[in-house]
Order: sequence, then C-alpha cells, then structure tokens
Amino acid sequence: MAWFKNLKELLGFDKAPHCLCMVVSEQEGAEIWVEGKKTNYRTPKAIAIPKGKDVNIIIKMVGHHDHHATVRSEHTLSYYYCNLDRVPLRLIKNEIHRSASL
Repeated sequence: MAWFKNLKELLGFDKAPHCLCMVVSEQEGAEIWVEGKKTNYRTPKAIAIPKGKDVNIIIKMVGHHDHHATVRSEHTLSYYYCNLDRVPLRLIKNEIHRSASL
C-alpha cells in the first residue's frame, strides 16, 4: 500500500507550485476545457492549475453557449462558479432545415 504525505503528492503534482480550483456550473456535467484542450473532466470538478498564473478555461454543454473565463489564484484552494446561458430554440414553420437528413 502506498502512503502519501499530502494531497499534492497523491495527485502527482510536480515541484512547481499548484493549487486546486473547484469548477462548478449550475448545469452539472458540463465539459471543462483548459488552455483550449479538452479534458475528461465534467463539472463539478477540482482541477490543478499553476499558482499565480492566468489559466483560460472553457465550460461547454450541448444546448448552451460556451462560457469562457480566466482563472488565477494565489491560494492553495480556489472556487469558480458559472451559470451557462441556454441557446434559444427557433421554431421553423412549414420548412425543412437544410442540415436535416431523411
């Protein structure tokens, strides 16, 4: 059995100072993208970010507009909350949309 001195050692942080940022969205299960790269994380989730540096995150969910944010923390643990805006539905009367397939 492996023993870890602290949470940072357990999570495998390198020697550079990191902090945990809890990313939460009103709509659970939204994808979390960090620095333009897709992660396997979904909200709510604590992610590791470099301490004292700006980190760009994007929160994405089907049927909602993407939420872009820049997160920066000098603390060991921080928190980011957002509410995703829904994409408005548009009703089309007596028409078939070009992208619809039969």
